[in-house]
Amino acid sequence: MGTGADPLRRHACDAAVNPIRRLHQQLARAVWKRLDGREERAFRPQWFLLAGLGGPELRCRPDPKTLSPILPPEDRFWADPFAWSRGASRYVFCEEYPFSTRRGRISVLELGPDLLPKGAAVPIIDEPRHLSYPFLFEYQGQLYMVPETARSRRVDLYRCTQFPHRWILEGSLMTGIEAADATLVEHGGRWWLFCAARHGKERINESLLAFHADSPLSDVWTPHKRNPLVRDYSGGRPGGRIFRDSTGALMRPAQDCVPRYGYGLVLHRIETLTPERYAERRIWRISGRTAGGWRALHHLDWHDGLLVMDAQRLIPVSAAQGADA
Repeated sequence: MGTGADPLRRHACDAAVNPIRRLHQQLARAVWKRLDGREERAFRPQWFLLAGLGGPELRCRPDPKTLSPILPPEDRFWADPFAWSRGASRYVFCEEYPFSTRRGRISVLELGPDLLPKGAAVPIIDEPRHLSYPFLFEYQGQLYMVPETARSRRVDLYRCTQFPHRWILEGSLMTGIEAADATLVEHGGRWWLFCAARHGKERINESLLAFHADSPLSDVWTPHKRNPLVRDYSGGRPGGRIFRDSTGALMRPAQDCVPRYGYGLVLHRIETLTPERYAERRIWRISGRTAGGWRALHHLDWHDGLLVMDAQRLIPVSAAQGADA
């Protein structure tokens, strides 16, 4: 990182942790883990995509039930969708996870006017390591991607050389950190990198940390003085691109991981963001069950009026195994 110090060092002003609340969350997760184990004996969880159009008035109150499902083949799942457009064409970049390889890769789907895929998903970054959460951003006329590579203990940066299929590795924004779901945003004259991370007592599914730099291409990121900003299973881990509402306020999607990973989504309005201070307020929350009767729902992205999300269903293990064969 170039700081010469532990990027996740604790500070006296760190976010307070409510031990009773965390205990209740941990107990709920433990109970549901046992229940899920029974449920999954004959079924396999499969993430799929949702897509739909909407105006600015829907940004802070999205309705997943109005979106069209985009189902993958039964031998894989699609998750963590990020939308992009070029001219009149719309694309969705996502994690594609073939069950046979047990390793995610980054693929892209081109959508037609009906918001259904025009063809099969095309792998664009496929490496001998797990990749997910293909966060996209544009800077100085170039399109970049920061996919999750947490198991490599790096936050890597890719640049698009031929849209949408060709990407090259530019380097690492940070190293020595098991960071998940890195999400960049410009605010207050600085670039901010939000992520979840596993370190000490913090766990990826409950944590939110922030770092800042003078450029999104920097390899020197300064930890926020209040890291971890959040320790809460019900709203810590990032759940998609940070965007602005109609008033210009920053809105942060996050995962609700109680009672299980990816159970639902929340939106926080970021009310204070400086190198010394952070404050956010929850304004919206939904679960997969209330959204459409799905098992889980854990990601949201807006781009040029296109809303994409993901949801999870159960499919018979026999069907998925048949597809694998």
